[in-house]
Amino acid sequence: MSSPKCPTCNSVKTCPIVYGYPADLEKYLEDVSIGKIIGGGCEINKNSPSWHCHDCLSNWGDISL
Repeated sequence: MSSPKCPTCNSVKTCPIVYGYPADLEKYLEDVSIGKIIGGGCEINKNSPSWHCHDCLSNWGDISL
């Protein structure tokens, strides 16, 4: 899946926000360190965003529960 452009700044440097405790902590930390994903924490609700922009730091999108 390709990441969408940021609706705020049109950057293509975006990534998914991942929620919950990672099954493979080493892989999770590696992906976070290279900007492939960003951690969203353990709690999720209908207002939790699904995408993050590395350039302007905005978060957007609806997460599917």
